[in-house]
Amino acid sequence: MSKKLLPRSPYDRLGGYVHLSRLIDKAKLHRKGLLNGYNYKTVGFDKHLLAFLKLNPDEFEEAANRLDNDHAILAWIKDRAAKHSSEEIEHWNDAMISRHPDSAVKKARFLHFLKEAGGEERKDIRTYFDLIEFDEGRMK
Repeated sequence: MSKKLLPRSPYDRLGGYVHLSRLIDKAKLHRKGLLNGYNYKTVGFDKHLLAFLKLNPDEFEEAANRLDNDHAILAWIKDRAAKHSSEEIEHWNDAMISRHPDSAVKKARFLHFLKEAGGEERKDIRTYFDLIEFDEGRMK
């Protein structure tokens, strides 16, 4: 049985940004057809990070697949993305890390995904980052 290819943790930082290394991984998995039709560029944290950086999603995906490594991709991003102070980046990071369901509909969907991941009884999983970590086996 082959190990499921998973993007890196959303907590991993690259260039000061949470989720950026995960976004790079998703761009590469998407190009290889390994995201099962999931369009990462238009939803969730991926969409939020691309908007915060003010990057064209298709240009980002092309660069992530053309360039050799995280360092080269980060240089490409720094050359093209919106410029943010370290304080703005930390504020954005904190907002993403602490995101949690903020409506009854979102809470129901969150609890459904948690149950599907085998964490129905877990009370310590409150944020979307934690749900991702649990679902992908990085949080026991």
